[in-house]
Amino acid sequence: MSTVFTSTKKLPNHLATQDQLELEKLSLAVAAASEVRTAREKARRLLLLDPSAQTLDGANGLERALDQWLMAHISAVVNNDPSRPRLFWAVDNTPRRWAGHIYPGAAVAIDNPDNVNRTSPLDGRWSYVLEGHYGRPATGQLSINVNLANDGQLRWGDAIATLTNKDIRADEHGRFTITLDRLPAHGRSNHLQLVDGPLQLSIRDSHADWRQQATNFSIRVVSGPDLNPLKGDAELVAEAAQGLEEFVAFWLHFKNSFWDNPPYNQIVGPNRREREGGWGVQAGGRFRLEEDQALVIRTATGGAEYTGFQISDPWTISPTPVYHTTSRNLAQSAQNPDGSYTYVISLVDPGVVNWIDTAGLHEGWFMLRWQNLPATSNPADLVQEVFLENLADIGKSIHPSVPRVDLKDRRKEITARIRQYRNRSE
Repeated sequence: MSTVFTSTKKLPNHLATQDQLELEKLSLAVAAASEVRTAREKARRLLLLDPSAQTLDGANGLERALDQWLMAHISAVVNNDPSRPRLFWAVDNTPRRWAGHIYPGAAVAIDNPDNVNRTSPLDGRWSYVLEGHYGRPATGQLSINVNLANDGQLRWGDAIATLTNKDIRADEHGRFTITLDRLPAHGRSNHLQLVDGPLQLSIRDSHADWRQQATNFSIRVVSGPDLNPLKGDAELVAEAAQGLEEFVAFWLHFKNSFWDNPPYNQIVGPNRREREGGWGVQAGGRFRLEEDQALVIRTATGGAEYTGFQISDPWTISPTPVYHTTSRNLAQSAQNPDGSYTYVISLVDPGVVNWIDTAGLHEGWFMLRWQNLPATSNPADLVQEVFLENLADIGKSIHPSVPRVDLKDRRKEITARIRQYRNRSE
């Protein structure tokens, strides 16, 4: 195994940077090491002892959840040198084939297919410059957080500095430069103040429409101490193997304590995301449905520039979103005549436009997100109705004006999802 990889002569798009492709290939090589495979089997015992493993959907999704957590853990291990910052698009569960390899995905915490999430290690001992160029068209919301790193293992703590596209000053071409160092802004626009110690840069491009293009980014060190010693292959493998059980235990605890493990088919929130800089609002909970049942949720946008609705399995790993409507953003949702949105979570198509397909899951998690809300918006007004219903009675229990859909239109919708999602890796 080598830490040096030959890059492709022509990269497919600006997400397929040389750093991205090298980190993916390095992650795959680390994941294949015998020590890491042995560690995976030890971590698997933790999942087998978890209550979710005793359910049908939990048992069916156990291996996939473990593999997603494994790759998420490795993605942090191989990209954890703040003296050589590299942006890595890693939190995405959808497998992709490009540049001669298949990356199987890496996900945690009800991963959102509307997002392109990129991370990089930082440390306040160094100063950095982050250069960006908005996509065409730009995404619905961009947030850039500097978080306490908690050893950089994709379980970062509170945000200590935040910028969104509302704050960033860009030129007429959509280009901008952000400085990151220990000094206060002192009149500088586009500045994020750092502190000493391990930090995590977290960039989230939220697509309000899958035809939007993620922002192009590059990062570099501009001053600081000497470079850290490079870690060799054996050291990376050892770190990945030694830390896996702790990583899996962390995300199991997250799953079992998230929103205080709420009752099924009820909603928690909406609540502002204060720990992440206050740039958004979220709500959600757990669903449990029979084949003939549906959970109906009616919402308002509150003027948000991005809204999204996603589901996940009991482990908080979302189904692959391309061939099922397991998620919806503004462009994928139809409005009611009064401006609200009616979503229906069910195993079987209810004939309502905004169907959240569980992809065969009888239970799991659901999450609603609102980002770039006007300051005057009241989170309490964003969720207007939640109720459990028999599928046979959906036509009677929701208003006749709620948009319906037939099989032909649903087929067109899925075809569009496939085509639009492929734009990220082609």
